Amino acid sequence: MASRFMLSVLLCTLLRVVVATGGLNGLPVLNGIVPTVSSLPGMKTRVGQFVHPGIWHTHDDLERMRVGVKNGQEPYALASKNFSADAYSAANYTMKGPKQVLCRGTCSNYTSTFSIDVRAAWQNSIMWYITRDQGHWGTATTILDAWGTNLTDIIGTDTSLLVAMDGDLFVNAAEIMRWEGGWVEQGAKASGGSGFSNQLYWLFARQSIIIGQANYGMASIKALLSFAVYLDDVAMYNYALNAFQNDLCAGLLGNWDTDSGQGAETGRDQGHATSVLGWAAETARVVQSQGYDVYSLYDSLLLKGAEYTAKYNLGYDVPYDPKFYRCEAILINGPWSAPSNISRGAANSTHVWDILYYQYVVKRGLDAPYVSEAKAVHDAAGGEQTGHRALSTDFPMWGDLIWSYPGKGDYLNDNDRTIWGGGRIGENGTGNYNSA
Repeated sequence: MASRFMLSVLLCTLLRVVVATGGLNGLPVLNGIVPTVSSLPGMKTRVGQFVHPGIWHTHDDLERMRVGVKNGQEPYALASKNFSADAYSAANYTMKGPKQVLCRGTCSNYTSTFSIDVRAAWQNSIMWYITRDQGHWGTATTILDAWGTNLTDIIGTDTSLLVAMDGDLFVNAAEIMRWEGGWVEQGAKASGGSGFSNQLYWLFARQSIIIGQANYGMASIKALLSFAVYLDDVAMYNYALNAFQNDLCAGLLGNWDTDSGQGAETGRDQGHATSVLGWAAETARVVQSQGYDVYSLYDSLLLKGAEYTAKYNLGYDVPYDPKFYRCEAILINGPWSAPSNISRGAANSTHVWDILYYQYVVKRGLDAPYVSEAKAVHDAAGGEQTGHRALSTDFPMWGDLIWSYPGKGDYLNDNDRTIWGGGRIGENGTGNYNSA
């Protein structure tokens, strides 16, 4: 009887949890608490330390982009011309969703709806910042609110990848529109329980807590950092930052050999070996926006890994150690005896070379001959535009516009411009006011 009573209490408690989250489905089974981590470089110690906007772009990054376009400065000018002509940058884009349930895995219903809607939301958020055309503001925020008030569940064996890639575009659009555009999400209220941020927390962030291995794990790490910044979640941010620095299956040390730069999935195929470079670079970009540098971590291990993978995908020979491979390689027919030639080639590789090139070669002035060559080859084949290769939300693309720097420099943020480092919220820019 006692055990039956305890079970009844537990079920009642879980039911209250579901009701308290606004009717979202299946929430009690999601991933448990966010583990607390010990002290580590770059961690947050209080909520007020978050910079906003501060995911892929700070206020200063957005301004550099806007001013570069306004002044006709390259590479911004040409990149902006192509970006503004893209269908997903159009203010008259027709939304394809929303849906109540999204699925990735054995079921799939996201590519023709959510994926392209969030790309349009993000591209319109960039267009709004550059042009200040309110048509773009309306398109971006309409998409954010529509999906943010209708989506109730994300399911499937590859939920984490859908969350990590499509969700990252989603939250980056929201970060710009909230902190620069004055957007207040539909359903926002003092009692909580509805709106974009409610879904972001339960359906996206909480479903990323269990970090996988290799590229899969890195995708979750980079998304968790983005979600944590938007949500001002100190514990989540520190957890993801620690994983990036120290997780031996999903972090830097689990993905690249410190001696040669060999990737942990070099023997699997080049699509995965290349993709993880972009996701790690995006991870480091979020941390950079928050005022700390991990691009140079472990003697610039990410650059060493990028040079190795670029070299192999350009057709050169590389050294290979069959004893360095990803955790749980058995899941994907590993370990491997040699580098795989599956999807080998820089021209039609995933869109990762721009962020690496601009961060290491241009901004830091470091020598990276194979990354530079890979970018040139990729550009010659069409570059980071939505018309080059199949449309995907794996990466934001448009690197010459969104990742570029005019030359070598520190490009530090003026974090004293506003309370949050550039962003403003509420009537006076210092926060919202809840009143009776």
